[in-house]
Amino acid sequence: MPGKLFDFTTDYRWENVSEKAFDLFYAWRKEGRLGFLELPFNMKLGSDTRELAERYSSSRETLFVAGIGGSSLGLRAILSALDEGTGGKVVVVDSPDSKVIGRAVAAYHRKNSAISVITKSGGTAETLSIFMELRRILGRETPVAAVTDPDRGELRKLALSRDWDTLPVPSNVGGRFSVLSPVGLFPAAFAGIDTAELLSGAAAVVEDFDARGSESLAGRITGAFLSKFKSHPVHVFMPYSDLLYDTALWFAQLWAESLGKAEDLSGNAVHAGQTPLACRGPADQHSLVQLFMEGPKDKTVTILTEGSPVSSEPQPGEFSSVPTMGYLEGRSPDELRMAEAEATATALSERGLPMSRISISGISAEYLGQIFMSLEIATALAGLALGVDPLDQPGVERGKILTYQAMGREGY
Repeated sequence: MPGKLFDFTTDYRWENVSEKAFDLFYAWRKEGRLGFLELPFNMKLGSDTRELAERYSSSRETLFVAGIGGSSLGLRAILSALDEGTGGKVVVVDSPDSKVIGRAVAAYHRKNSAISVITKSGGTAETLSIFMELRRILGRETPVAAVTDPDRGELRKLALSRDWDTLPVPSNVGGRFSVLSPVGLFPAAFAGIDTAELLSGAAAVVEDFDARGSESLAGRITGAFLSKFKSHPVHVFMPYSDLLYDTALWFAQLWAESLGKAEDLSGNAVHAGQTPLACRGPADQHSLVQLFMEGPKDKTVTILTEGSPVSSEPQPGEFSSVPTMGYLEGRSPDELRMAEAEATATALSERGLPMSRISISGISAEYLGQIFMSLEIATALAGLALGVDPLDQPGVERGKILTYQAMGREGY
């Protein structure tokens, strides 16, 4: 059995996910469609990823990463939470904006840089445009590591013809479910992050899910989130740590793109979806929480906290005689932040908004791996419970086609 998992609680009642949804989930898993579940146990892929990262980091000071969407959001979440003191060793460039790219290179380029271009399909326009601009600025002699489909796509062909290093994104792992593949792990390992701990945390969640089903951590999160999916069309995900804000942005893509679907699995019109909204606590107490408190009661809120309250007594100091500051003497900003998380949760609950809480004892690779895997399982299982395909994204294809046409791509 797995070790300690993070705490998940709600202030509302909910029902377990149906056996029918679980049966469909297990059937899809048996068919090999849910490849993200196998990533924590793919020892060879993890080892190959770490070995290439170590080889690059031993000779290169900076890794510029070209990617967008599922090829960058998970990586940003890892780096924001865990990349301490490396001073921009890994630089994620996920905007096809020449000014942004130029500033990133000017700020972080050192003597020896490398590029990682990440696109599962091998043809994502934004990613390839960013890569080409980085290649132009940094020079053709700059080493390239391509992270893409193991067999198909133009990037795979190009990498083979140019003798670039490559790492595979397993063919049954979609982009937004790929954070625990080389998409996230190669740059993370380059930065010196313990990727084995990330995978260990994720593995514990899978083992718990396999052992306890609807009573598991991921099963309970799914049941709770599903219970408010239709009645509350906005899901606020609010970490009370700026280091975890990018995790909220990662969840927003995962939840929106997986569950926002026009048709169900039978082709019937359903127009399913719940809008995820990433918020920053405590900063958004001074903006969006006003709407949450006094606006429409159409929101369910998940608050993510890390650490434990620290008991201390105020000590006389420079500002002890100032009424607006004296009560803060001797108390850390972290104490204030944790107090505000609980106060906001209580206030929103009193307002009648359904509240759920994810609590971790501290920010670590293991807990982050648990968060990634539990929310990925919850998303896939919720989609199947809703009767929609959580793995496809037909709604974004039309925009891609029109972009290709506007840019004059052959065949469009």
